[in-house]
Amino acid sequence: MALSDLNREIVLQAIEEYDQAGRDTFLERYGYREARDYFIIHNGRHYDSKAIAGVAHRGVGGRPLRAAEFSGGAATVGKVLGDLGFLVTPRRDVSPARTLFDKIENLDTARSSNGQRKRHQPLTLLWAFGRAARRQGRLTPWDVTGAEISALINEFGLEDDRPNPEYPVLKLAHFGLWTLPDHREPPPSSGSPPLSWMRRNQPISGLREWVYDLVVQDETVRFQAAAYLLSTYFPDVDQNALLTRVGLNQADDEELTPPQDAHPPERRPTTVRRIIRDNALSRLIKALHDHTCQICGIRLLLPQGPYAEGAHIRPLGSPHDGHDVAGNLLCLCPNDHVLFDQSAIVVDDDLVVLDRLTGESKGILRTVTGHEVDTQYLAYHRNSYLRMNAASKQV
Repeated sequence: MALSDLNREIVLQAIEEYDQAGRDTFLERYGYREARDYFIIHNGRHYDSKAIAGVAHRGVGGRPLRAAEFSGGAATVGKVLGDLGFLVTPRRDVSPARTLFDKIENLDTARSSNGQRKRHQPLTLLWAFGRAARRQGRLTPWDVTGAEISALINEFGLEDDRPNPEYPVLKLAHFGLWTLPDHREPPPSSGSPPLSWMRRNQPISGLREWVYDLVVQDETVRFQAAAYLLSTYFPDVDQNALLTRVGLNQADDEELTPPQDAHPPERRPTTVRRIIRDNALSRLIKALHDHTCQICGIRLLLPQGPYAEGAHIRPLGSPHDGHDVAGNLLCLCPNDHVLFDQSAIVVDDDLVVLDRLTGESKGILRTVTGHEVDTQYLAYHRNSYLRMNAASKQV
């Protein structure tokens, strides 16, 4: 029996024995040295991948493999364990979150005729993240996967995109983020073979188990990954509509959001009259910042939970025509939201916050991974103050 005959259950049995015996005893018992690279990460713990695979072989071959009987590299043990849904990393100090971000930041996406990066893989990932956020099944039949991703490509893809979900699914599978558990050797993700292969095999597929578990269990990772994909691939798309469409329009703690922060846009009396928006994108940005003001650092806690406001840098609607995108949003407390809207506070391109009344710096705008503020909107906001000031002098 070969390593390719391993299944997830017998690998988990080897991991359980490793935990019970301890690393040193387990390795000595089966004659393995400590791994210098290639570790399984499972439930936050690292395991020597070659030793785990060799011992797990007992479940299919009747005895554990000795270390000299097989190679423990990425193309052998790494691939087999990865195909079974485990995260295998070449370094012991790498976390699952860092591995996911590295992969998302290095997606091998094709480009359109005008140089834009294709959106098939990002849309597929956002669709899967939405399912994970709603605790829906990790694996889905091809008729469901194909139809839903095709619809997303038609709605949010580039103008010349063909709705072929076969390519992103296979691309992500070969890249280590997706799995087709009943097909260890799927075809390459190019040319015509994928189309006929998918129609013929109708595979179930979905995120690899470690990716799904990470996205379900760590909302911050989910927010950061979604925000990065939105900013990188969808700068000119209604990001709120996209988040809602894929089911990423609710934070895990949304039930704690104060009632006045959960209604559609409306006018409320404050120092000035302004529109308070709380859509899917705004909630994502606020959750990403843990409802902490990016200017003063205050996190307001009300009886119902934390409270902050999503502030558009370049206002939406006429005459400003700002875009409802992550790069045009800040997470602010109510006080700083009023000051920012009235240009008493501005932010320069180096993210230094300036008090317009005193000319003094109020520090650096707080940032978090996954939310990059677009400087074009900051420039518009600063210039709008100058235009407003000039107009007032002419009156």
